[in-house]
Amino acid sequence: MSRKRTRSLVALIPIAVIAAVVAFLPNWDNSPAPLPVVPPSAPAIATPTPTSAESAAPTQTAPTTPANEFTAAAAVAAALPLVDVGQEIPPYRRSSFGTAWTDIDGNGCRQRDDVLARDLVDVVLAENSCTVLSGVLEHDPYTGQRIIFQHDRIAEPGNRGSQGVQTEHIFSLYAAFVGGAWAWTPERRLEFANTLENLIAVQGSANESKGEDGPAKWLPPVETGYLCTYVLKYTQIAQTWGLAVDVADRDALVHTLTVCGDPS
Repeated sequence: MSRKRTRSLVALIPIAVIAAVVAFLPNWDNSPAPLPVVPPSAPAIATPTPTSAESAAPTQTAPTTPANEFTAAAAVAAALPLVDVGQEIPPYRRSSFGTAWTDIDGNGCRQRDDVLARDLVDVVLAENSCTVLSGVLEHDPYTGQRIIFQHDRIAEPGNRGSQGVQTEHIFSLYAAFVGGAWAWTPERRLEFANTLENLIAVQGSANESKGEDGPAKWLPPVETGYLCTYVLKYTQIAQTWGLAVDVADRDALVHTLTVCGDPS
């Protein structure tokens, strides 16, 4: 073999060796692999798995609207028991309900003063921290007037004094007596006469005008904004205390509550 041909073969050996080595090496290409193409779509949102407490939670419902409350009360009023007009009952006396404004809640103050302190603003108390000497009834439920109250002790000329703002039973004691309270124990009648839920502060003259009348004969004027609240409270008191009403009062309650529930 010639020397020239030998040199050519020797030159080719390293190339062949390198090619063989490269063939057995992994792909060390440093260029990044192309990312997979994701078709355009709305991103997937992971839905959280509720905890056991969340799973057990009741479904929230919309709060009862005033209109729904009046409508429900109309159904309650329609189902109230009726006075048995043929039943003989004892004659009504205010004394049947015990001493007026008895402190049944044990706070040391008469119920009348509790009502005045609750319903009036700018209240000034006597030294006993109970007796309301003065205050303002900003919006009388029965007339809509603003009334300055002054106790008889300090009443100025022209002010009606303690009678200017009276403590009123929404469900009158007479109506309660006829509606079943005549058969109650004296203790229960005393409690009813002094429960704060049935008492509000009102203008004295308006209270005197109402007297013992029920809803069929007397209701607050619409203009005062208290009419719907009045019939609602009247119905609630009757239901809570298990009192009967006469047919005319029941019909007046149902009609007024229905209108309040759907004023349109």
